[in-house]
Amino acid sequence: MPMARLGCPAGTTPSRRRLRTTVAAMLLALILAAGFNAVMDTLSFRYDRSVFAAFPAQRPWLDPRVSWTNKWQDGDPARGEAFPLSSTALVGLTDAWHLAKSCMLLCLCAAILAPLTLALELPWAAWLGLLVGLKVLWGLVFEGLFAHLLIRS
Repeated sequence: MPMARLGCPAGTTPSRRRLRTTVAAMLLALILAAGFNAVMDTLSFRYDRSVFAAFPAQRPWLDPRVSWTNKWQDGDPARGEAFPLSSTALVGLTDAWHLAKSCMLLCLCAAILAPLTLALELPWAAWLGLLVGLKVLWGLVFEGLFAHLLIRS
């Protein structure tokens, strides 16, 4: 893969249209992140009064009071993960709360990367790699703290 090139020749600035598009993309990503965060808090703190409670058949996926068990084999943490990485990297596949969190984090990472598109010209696959890389970095730091450093032995 060729090295990244600066997005604008020396002494120039991005066009107004490109600036507006980038700012709009960043704001959209932040708005979506806030929406996913609202879903998370609604599921966690107001499930019984929420629109989600209108779908009782989906309660095992939607209600965090029971959906947390989806990541474990037969709902029992002592039996291990329901499938490989179901309690870490792929936890977003186990319930609505974790899916919303995964989407929120991807949106935040996209919002962080958006301004960089003004300074660097990279192929779309490289931007996708950076997006995934930021999400993986977040997960590694979170897991290191949550599962190890912040827990008393």
